[in-house]
Amino acid sequence: MATNRIKHIIFTITVCVSFEAPASFAETPEPYKLDNGLTVILRPMPKASKVAFLMLFNLGGAHDPIGKSGMAHLLEHLYVTAAAGDTPARNIRQFMERYPAGWNAQTGLDFTVIAGVVEPTQFAEELTDVAARMNDLRITEADIAREVPRVLQELRNMYGGIPWLAGLNHVRARLSPIPQGGQYGGTPTHVQTIMLNELQQFWKDYYKPNNAILVIAGKFDAAEARKSIHENFSQIPPGKSPPIKPPTPAAKTGGAHRITVKPMVKDATRIAAIGYTPPTIGNEEYAPFLIVVSRLWSSRQRTFQMGKVQPVYYIPLMDPTTFALQAELSDEEDSKTVLSELNQHLHTALTSKLTPQDKQQTLNIFSSLFDKLEWILDLQSFAFTVGRQYQLQIDNQALIDAVQRVTDADIQLLAASVFAPEKRVTVIIELENYGKTNK
Repeated sequence: MATNRIKHIIFTITVCVSFEAPASFAETPEPYKLDNGLTVILRPMPKASKVAFLMLFNLGGAHDPIGKSGMAHLLEHLYVTAAAGDTPARNIRQFMERYPAGWNAQTGLDFTVIAGVVEPTQFAEELTDVAARMNDLRITEADIAREVPRVLQELRNMYGGIPWLAGLNHVRARLSPIPQGGQYGGTPTHVQTIMLNELQQFWKDYYKPNNAILVIAGKFDAAEARKSIHENFSQIPPGKSPPIKPPTPAAKTGGAHRITVKPMVKDATRIAAIGYTPPTIGNEEYAPFLIVVSRLWSSRQRTFQMGKVQPVYYIPLMDPTTFALQAELSDEEDSKTVLSELNQHLHTALTSKLTPQDKQQTLNIFSSLFDKLEWILDLQSFAFTVGRQYQLQIDNQALIDAVQRVTDADIQLLAASVFAPEKRVTVIIELENYGKTNK
């Protein structure tokens, strides 16, 4: 969604929306499935004052049909604004006003999330609406006409309008290319060719129970919730399995890619960025990788300010495909000098002597991977973390044990594999008319 998209893409370790800590649990029921395949995760919290509803789908931008890059992104917009059940079509402002305590609507490469936080007295009404969007979403041409311009504006911001955001997205585009002209979030020319019947069929086939995880967290009664969930969801057709992802092209590493953009924000600066593909969560290189990133985070991320360049970018639950370091380029600075500084920061993180403090710091910074959720300051983010941990099948204890076993030799191997120079992507974001306006 346009007004929340920047926050989603940079999603820092401490997310704050409604500032209501998810306190203590009455119980921690096991996830369960309905006969139609819907996975349900309930997290009742007696001390909470609100309740979050989150629907997490097992498909995202990587599942877009060839030539229709942006299908999932556009459908995410329509999923929350088109008419459903007794709720009429609405614009983004009306959607936001429904959830003053927090909301989310976002498409990643392998997931789509829809969430809202409401009062406990709205439980039945909200559950009915959540089910209706899965069973009775009525997309029209008017909905498409309203939402396509918003998607296009988001893409302009992502790839040029906001230079530091463009740095991250152009790094990702080279690390994880999407075949046949696609790109993360969608290709503008593709988005504008998506037809009503295609969107209706895509929703009918895939945004169904078999591909979904429903997470409810906050103040509610678990037994009553189970009964209501069965009544609202059990008769919805299961849907098809997600479409097979097209083969991913090889990463476009090496060299420095200079990209000139037209900024849409005040006080825009040129950006230097380097990026690498992270190891898959849980493989043998993953724990040492987390230690290296936590070292960088500790030394550089403390200067981060919302709306400014993100010095260290790695968000495992949100965007596990991309690791990047970024810096602004001032009028006096040369890109080669700043890139050299970024590489030196990385070199220091890869060669420092390992300490017990490094391991504890890693467990603290990446607590969302280790099932330590007390840090989360709002119900919507808590529900997202619970859902993504389940979706990615993260073994929390195995990751903790792996971090504790890391040695200096493991990090040296990481430097020669994941962080090998030939696997680096380098992007320089230049500003249109920069030379003329900055003389």
